[in-house]
Amino acid sequence: MTDISPRSMDAIFKDLRSLAQSEGALHDISEIIYRDWVLNVDLKEGKVIDAPAKRWSSDKLNTNELLLLVGLLVQSSDERTYATIKVKSDFASKADRLLRELHDRINADAASVFDPEAQKFLEKPESLGMLAREAIYYGAASFYIHQFAKFARHRYRADGTWLLQRAGISIRPMIEIANFIVRQITAQMEATGRARSTGKPLNNGELTNSLLVSKGLLRKKFGSKVDDFIAKFATPVIGANEGFDTPFSINGTFIAPLIDFDEAVYVPNQYRLMESIYESPFYWMLADKAYCDRAAANRGLFLEETAAHVMRKVFGAKNVFLNARFPNAANQKGEEVDVLVRYGEFILVVQAKSKRITLKARAGDPEALRTDFKGAINDPFEQAFASGELIKAGARCVDAAGATIALPEFPRIFPIVLLSDVFPAATNLSRHMLEREEGDPAPVIWDIGFFDCVSRMLPSPIEMIFYLKARSAVFDHIISDSEHNFLGYHIQAKLALPPDADFMVIDRDFATVVDDYMIASDLGVEPKRPKGVLEKIEIPIIGELLSELRTAPPEVAAIVIELYEFSSAALEEIGRNIALLRAEVAETGKAIKAFSLPTESGGLTYAVTLNASERSHAAAAAIGKKHKYETKSDRWYVIVDNISVEGPVDGLPPLVWPWVEDAEEADTADQVAKMFRSTQREILIGAAKHEN
Repeated sequence: MTDISPRSMDAIFKDLRSLAQSEGALHDISEIIYRDWVLNVDLKEGKVIDAPAKRWSSDKLNTNELLLLVGLLVQSSDERTYATIKVKSDFASKADRLLRELHDRINADAASVFDPEAQKFLEKPESLGMLAREAIYYGAASFYIHQFAKFARHRYRADGTWLLQRAGISIRPMIEIANFIVRQITAQMEATGRARSTGKPLNNGELTNSLLVSKGLLRKKFGSKVDDFIAKFATPVIGANEGFDTPFSINGTFIAPLIDFDEAVYVPNQYRLMESIYESPFYWMLADKAYCDRAAANRGLFLEETAAHVMRKVFGAKNVFLNARFPNAANQKGEEVDVLVRYGEFILVVQAKSKRITLKARAGDPEALRTDFKGAINDPFEQAFASGELIKAGARCVDAAGATIALPEFPRIFPIVLLSDVFPAATNLSRHMLEREEGDPAPVIWDIGFFDCVSRMLPSPIEMIFYLKARSAVFDHIISDSEHNFLGYHIQAKLALPPDADFMVIDRDFATVVDDYMIASDLGVEPKRPKGVLEKIEIPIIGELLSELRTAPPEVAAIVIELYEFSSAALEEIGRNIALLRAEVAETGKAIKAFSLPTESGGLTYAVTLNASERSHAAAAAIGKKHKYETKSDRWYVIVDNISVEGPVDGLPPLVWPWVEDAEEADTADQVAKMFRSTQREILIGAAKHEN
């Protein structure tokens, strides 16, 4: 049998170096950039118009692969890599083959720890690192270009003096110069693309020209600051990057992604340039032992304040608390909460962490990976979980000024780990590495870029809370390589595991709706936010009901969450029941008619009343309490629909407290059943059972 396994990584890397340093290689790389990084966008519609098969093709090189080629090219001391232009070249096909072989090698190293007979992964010290290495190197991007500039400005605002004194340039001109370069390259590539579309023959040297920005143009616009900028963000085109000797060692072109020619800079990847603006200054400051602690403190403060700012936009300032704490839990793990959000019975506990993954962990070192994961994800999750337990126990919570925060007695808590930088494959790694007891809630693990994206696509409290609930619920049962895929799936179809499935994988193309929206923002277009599937519900009665309840006070939010859990078929059945009750009350003049049904967290009573009297509300509440006790539920919700007036329905205060056996409550439930002649009827709609 012929051995078809990939060669050693050293052999593959050696061939990649030879290819990247071949005659005219830079221009061949330019051709690959046009092949793999050009998106055609309808600016009027704010949508990418490329075919999905091309847009999401796994054959395209990712940023790591592209900069691997560039990083090897600049090691050459021979100007022929860019001074020569070849008319015909098989560079791209060779690069594709070698990089595919590299991926196969990385996969094979990870797969070698899988025992096909036992159908499980072997317990080898390096196994987790090998699996993580592949996920990290080939993982999807998380931020969008415009987010880097937005957040970098705030991230380094407090470090302006140090940057001016030690780097010669502050963050604002860095962003302005980088943005100008990105716009200039975009315009040049657009002009080149138009020329190609008319059939004008262009060699790959002309493609390279479209990726160059003149230093003279930059100096004319920005003055001497350009030289300081280039010193930090450019790598010489020859004789550089000597230490880059494996795919996982330090690649200088990843840190300084502009390629420096005498009179111009070559821009192989605009995305990586903006990402470097966001990431790199912190590492310059970290090298200054006298300033590194201050830089770390500023970085952490940026993340906390940004998280609170984003939460306030969604939930309102009065419901968001920065640096909340539990004064009677001093020195305990959950003593402080970076950002606490209170909305009705829902509590969001956000622990913000600015630690990022190290180079050793990226390279597959298992101990480095465990250390990084513990500091970035596991420790803040445990802290968020501990804070949640204190809240459940009724511990006094105060804001940064020491004022007591009123919290619900029986809360529903969502632990959130928020990162300032991308931790590639964080969610998938968490399924293997996170220390959770059975029954513990699953955390939501997001970086600030994705968090910003979610807040813009789900900008109302109820939409955000329902997505947090859905994302946590499927944590162990649905996987994907990007959080954008989960969000896109949710917007289009509601994120949930189908009833006939135990496990599901979400492909990248589900992110299309998210990607269109965010890419339009990259290009300065004000896109129209796509409505989610839950916002587009047009079921008679139910659509109007949800529309009214979405703007109700926070205490009523849980009712909408309960209704969102139902399938379309179940909601249609509920709508029909409401219509029947309204007709019956109108025809007979009965004071109240109600039906109740179980929900995921307890149950719901819908009461149609002839008028809005206190007696009618009390009767509706009594019916709800009856069903809560009889079903041994901790939570029950009541909606009152008064047919005598037009306008919104009323959501009564939630019936939320732990169920306990109680003779008096049992007797009251019996009396209510007799008073209202309660009967039960079971109707199966998918997995939902209704009681009348």
